[in-house]
Amino acid sequence: MNINNWIDGLNISGKPDEWEMKELFRLYNIFTPKGELIKYDDQFKDTNLQNPLVVKVCDPEILHKTDIGGVKLNISDNIEFVVSEMKSMFPGSNILIEEMVPYSGIEFIIGALVDPDFGSALMVGAGGILTELYKDVKFRLAPISKAEAIRMLKELTVADILQGYRGSQMNITSLAELIVSVGDLVNDLGQNFSQLDMNPVVFYEGNWVALDGMAILK
Repeated sequence: MNINNWIDGLNISGKPDEWEMKELFRLYNIFTPKGELIKYDDQFKDTNLQNPLVVKVCDPEILHKTDIGGVKLNISDNIEFVVSEMKSMFPGSNILIEEMVPYSGIEFIIGALVDPDFGSALMVGAGGILTELYKDVKFRLAPISKAEAIRMLKELTVADILQGYRGSQMNITSLAELIVSVGDLVNDLGQNFSQLDMNPVVFYEGNWVALDGMAILK
């Protein structure tokens, strides 16, 4: 699959869901949790995924899943019941099951948008609940070099956590490489691109992992 095949294969033109976003991320060697998609009209039977699991509604029209009960965490049994319950809550929507990523440390957000004057711009900052609390973000035009991405990260208030503060194992170089990949992705989308958010991005077993993502295409 290439990016043009991905665009053509979207279930809703211009509005990829979380599963489709993660397919796109994997095209650019961005790590995502191992998961399975259950179509809204499919009967769930069993899964080969390892407990504990996350069960999510997977619908591009639902952006704030957690706020409306669309995310169930730490599921280790009664998976079929949880999936059935989620389907009842969100009829007509697909359901995503993923292995939980037991990360530690702070979360990051990586995003991109189109500036009317300068073109596509990348954003990185403290993610999760810290995004709105601290507004600790930096911007650069896309695409971006690894050296510039590292400079971008070092400008953040939370930069120390990426440079070994109190024994942190987070890797600033590989996070910079992820930002470069997002810049390449945005550049490849070209005129199709409007907006992208990858939040949260967490560090687990030596890799940065995108736990969620959304995009709007023209």
